[in-house]
Amino acid sequence: MKVLHLGKLCPPNEGGIEVFSFDLLEALNKKGIKVDLLCFGEDTREDNYNNFKYFACKMNLKLNSAPLSYDYIKTYRKIIEHYDIIHVHSPNPLAEILTLITDKKIIIHWHSDIVRQKISYFFYKPIQQKVLKKADKIIATSLQYLETSKQIKSYKNKAIVIPLGLNPKRLKINEQDLREFDGIKEKINNKKVVLAVGRLIEYKGFEYLVEASQFLKDDTVVLIAGGGPLYGTLKDKIEKLNLKDKVLLLGRVNNVSVYMKNCDLFCLPSISRNEAFGLVLVEALYFGKPLVTTNVEGSGMNYINKHNETGLIVPPKNPKALAEAINTILSDEKLYEKFSKNAFERFKEFEIDSVADRIIEVYEIVLKK
Repeated sequence: MKVLHLGKLCPPNEGGIEVFSFDLLEALNKKGIKVDLLCFGEDTREDNYNNFKYFACKMNLKLNSAPLSYDYIKTYRKIIEHYDIIHVHSPNPLAEILTLITDKKIIIHWHSDIVRQKISYFFYKPIQQKVLKKADKIIATSLQYLETSKQIKSYKNKAIVIPLGLNPKRLKINEQDLREFDGIKEKINNKKVVLAVGRLIEYKGFEYLVEASQFLKDDTVVLIAGGGPLYGTLKDKIEKLNLKDKVLLLGRVNNVSVYMKNCDLFCLPSISRNEAFGLVLVEALYFGKPLVTTNVEGSGMNYINKHNETGLIVPPKNPKALAEAINTILSDEKLYEKFSKNAFERFKEFEIDSVADRIIEVYEIVLKK
């Protein structure tokens, strides 16, 4: 069995989808499935990374966030005959279009709908639907997203739900990494730590977490790790509300796991379905951290965080509800221990080896058709 994954960024770029797909390719190859990756890079070359081979193709243009590359097409046509299955990580318009010129088995891994590019999607939709019609299987990352996606609703009969996963090795911390947190310890003065991680953009809802900090107990501080266009806006809000002792903007950090290990609770206050899954929540589960997330219809956050089992789920855009949930968990020792234990146990479902086994089952089903 040989499988070619069609992805976006090449190693060592590690956005959410890349982190998952690189871990998945490594796990699949270790399990004896020959899996390679075709991706977009700064130049065109073949290389190896974490036990899998990848074909990097120089990107010529980015059109509405969609990478375009002549070498991507050229390389695809050159190597396609060596594979039994084409596994596309969507959205990726060029990769999706390429599936229309092959008789190989096709799997579409549906990470997200095309959301922001409304005008270009109007013109691309007929092609996308043709690709989905041709696909042998569609993998959705959560039942919630599958049930609310208008773009794949006509193809639910061939969809299967398999969550994203992580390799625990990725989350290991050494002594040198731990020193990164030393500089924060003095600032927080032994307070309980609520951690949030992500790009500082609107749909992440960090402004509501900042507002929520007004209602947190005095022994609690909020750390927000990540960079992005709203850094200045959030900083101004913190100063305006006089919350400099309650909220710290960390900017981009070298190792998120250091902060996960040292926090008491993890919060993801996203406000829309743009938060398709929330892989960072899986990392928090690994460290046994109770979760506070928002009830966004269709988001995979509700798949990862089980209300009253691994944490609490509250309405989006509601600072008081966020604060109440955080205060409740951090002030109740028995509840905290329950959520922490359940979080650590729940991580097993998202361990990359478990996810890889389920993906292999899909490959076997597709090849038997």
